[in-house]
Amino acid sequence: MAIGVKAPPTTTARDSREPVLVAMADTFIGGMGHPGSPIRVAGSMEATFARLPSAADRRQLRLIVRVFGSRFGSLLLTGSIVPFHRRTRDQRVALMAAWSTSRLTFRRQLFQVFKRLSLLAFLGDTDDDGTNPVWPEIGYPGPISPPRPIPKPIRTTTLDGDTTLTCDAVVVGSGAGGGVAAGELAAQGKDVIVLEEGGYYNEADFNQVELAMMQKLYFQGGFAATSDAAIALVAGGCLGGGTVVNYSTSFRTPEWQRLEWATRYGLPFFMSDEYSAALGAVCDRLGVNRDHTRIPPRERVLQRGLQKLGWHVDRMPRNVQGCTQDAACGYCGLGCQIGAKQSTLQTYLLDAYHRRTRIVVNCKVDRVLIENGRAVGVRATVRQEGMPAWTLIVRSRAVVAAAGSIGTPALLQRSGLRSRAIGSGLRLHPGTAVVGVFDEPLQPWQGTMQAIYSDEFIDLDGQHHGAKLESGPMHPAILALVVPWRNAGHYRRLMNALPQMSVLAPLVRDHGGGRVTARNGTVRVDYRMTKPDIADLRRGIEASVRVMEAGGASEVFTSQPAFVSYRPGQRGGIDAFLAEIDRAGYGPGQMSYLSAHQMGTCRMGSDPASSAIGPDHQSHTVKGLFVADGSAFPSALGTNPMITIMAMAHRASRFVAAVC
Repeated sequence: MAIGVKAPPTTTARDSREPVLVAMADTFIGGMGHPGSPIRVAGSMEATFARLPSAADRRQLRLIVRVFGSRFGSLLLTGSIVPFHRRTRDQRVALMAAWSTSRLTFRRQLFQVFKRLSLLAFLGDTDDDGTNPVWPEIGYPGPISPPRPIPKPIRTTTLDGDTTLTCDAVVVGSGAGGGVAAGELAAQGKDVIVLEEGGYYNEADFNQVELAMMQKLYFQGGFAATSDAAIALVAGGCLGGGTVVNYSTSFRTPEWQRLEWATRYGLPFFMSDEYSAALGAVCDRLGVNRDHTRIPPRERVLQRGLQKLGWHVDRMPRNVQGCTQDAACGYCGLGCQIGAKQSTLQTYLLDAYHRRTRIVVNCKVDRVLIENGRAVGVRATVRQEGMPAWTLIVRSRAVVAAAGSIGTPALLQRSGLRSRAIGSGLRLHPGTAVVGVFDEPLQPWQGTMQAIYSDEFIDLDGQHHGAKLESGPMHPAILALVVPWRNAGHYRRLMNALPQMSVLAPLVRDHGGGRVTARNGTVRVDYRMTKPDIADLRRGIEASVRVMEAGGASEVFTSQPAFVSYRPGQRGGIDAFLAEIDRAGYGPGQMSYLSAHQMGTCRMGSDPASSAIGPDHQSHTVKGLFVADGSAFPSALGTNPMITIMAMAHRASRFVAAVC
């Protein structure tokens, strides 16, 4: 189906006249949309550059754009003196297609950066009239309901100048760890202050437009990635953190994992009734159940395939109450409009607020204040809309770091803690997408966020390393990450198949690890998958392909830029397909990876030489400083981590309360 040309919108402040970026956008969208689309998309790219937290990253991207636009720079990058924007569209397309599979890693990296920026803005944003010219052509309805005009039940604390506050405990972060810690501490009668770097949004703000919601609700606006741009990092970046945007999947800590942490890492409490009670308490407060797992069409075909193969398949436990499980449900990765998702906004933070907890948003904590080896508060910068930046000092008896596995180690490093365990041991649950096209309507953007899963391959080595198979909704902007681009015509064909697509993602419990480092005012995430990780991933890809085939897919492809596809019945079968995947490669830029589960950068343990905090969640070196988020995990968890984080934070609150 050809994508029609529509009249361009009125030029706005977000439109761009930067010729290189306009040419880059035109290269990827290739005449789709309307004549003004490249200008709008380029404007979105410029706005994204401006929002990057690192000044060094902003300078680097702008330098690359300037180099592309000069004769000498173009010669260095491409071997031709013709600047990028002076080339014909066909020449630019050929260059980007060659870079997508280049042997040079930096070329693949640049291709991925500009592809994602261009296509995410093109597919996930709207014109001035609130429409997107491509959506009707691919059968996507766009936002299906307006935000509900629900008042915000929490009144956050605002500043009118540099301020000093005092409390019993200050909690840095408000997601699965920070939200629970704040709620439980307030329930114990403690005076609590919660500091959140992101903004406060609720049902009245959730407009179901992908780019707008990513910029508001996600860490670094949804553009965070490892330093080599190989793995996209998906995490919450608003009040309520990841609990606001996650898919509601609510697995308890597996028994084998509890046993491993208890025995191998010297943390026997994980096998105790105390920890079991913490798991039960958070599941009760969140209303975790399997009654809200109506299987949508996109997962029904996967269930069909798993059952035909005789493999494990089960329904997801989910933290939702009153979920309608209708067409609107697939949008709640952009915020749940009906408030059914029991995020910390709906539960623990609200509990804390009703017990007089003060909450400050748009507040970046610069460092923990340490005096005589003890944490006595934090120093932060608050940026409220329309106001200058204010300095906030919070003096407290205890500090709870719950900024996530990227934010927490960076905070501790900025505060002068020098333990080797702080920032090391990063685990990511790296995953990729296997996409199937079916000969039936699936509307993969709607229905229960995640209804089924398979644990058939979670233990491939007898030590619980393997691949967990999960699905999820697919909105157009997801195509910017997981669908290969060879040229605009090829991409158009895949876009037009969106209503018939389903995705299965093998998530790997990684063997190795990476590192988080605070530098240049921001955070650097270094991570490489190991050979065993890739072997597990390959097995997960193979399993996903077999599920798709058994479920009735007419075509299956990976997220590799080379576009590796399989049609059931083709010569050589799945074995030949896997060999082609191997040839296309698994390295940075050779396959698209995503991680929504970051863990382990301030790990818990009894030995200060190999861990950052003790069994009481308290720093080995700074008294009164506690960690209550996924960074405390001793090793990679074998499943979605939200409930485990919450149970650990629930338990941690008792130790925090004891010192304040």
